[in-house]
Amino acid sequence: MHERKSRYTEFETAITWLHKCRLALKNFPVEGQPRSPLAAYQKDNTVKLFFFDTGLLNHMLGTSYREIKLQGYEYKGYIAENVVQQEFAACGIEPSFSWGDARAEIEFIFTDEVGRIVPVEVKSGKRTRAKSLQSYVEKCKPHKTIKLTGTQGSSAIEKTHIVMSLYYAEYVRDRRLEDSEF
Repeated sequence: MHERKSRYTEFETAITWLHKCRLALKNFPVEGQPRSPLAAYQKDNTVKLFFFDTGLLNHMLGTSYREIKLQGYEYKGYIAENVVQQEFAACGIEPSFSWGDARAEIEFIFTDEVGRIVPVEVKSGKRTRAKSLQSYVEKCKPHKTIKLTGTQGSSAIEKTHIVMSLYYAEYVRDRRLEDSEF
């Protein structure tokens, strides 16, 4: 994060270098009604960066093991998002995309093999109410939603509003693709 509003050109070389060295992972916000292909709506000058290693990120933030264990630190939401981004990158989903409007943000969105947009909301704690996901559902009417949480997931037979534990992030792609209609 940079304190003041900056122009992308001031950081473009550094961002490109960090990304090419695999030290930073890119997530591109998509505005309005997301459509496939998402890459067509990518704006290179609007990007959210994730750190390549969550352990080092926690160290850089000065987060102690006890704080992590007790979930008593301010940045746990961003840390959870960072973990999910790392898992997606390891599965070949990189860059990733997100969605936002004036009062809501969905951390990740994907397209399935028939071009439908699937939102993925990340919740780090035990409180899993997702106002942003509800806002997205009302505005964009997706056929399916996925919520990754710090709690146990939904039933395996649930096909529309899927809830999965954060540590299953690598399986989002499988869960996202398994029931497409042809």
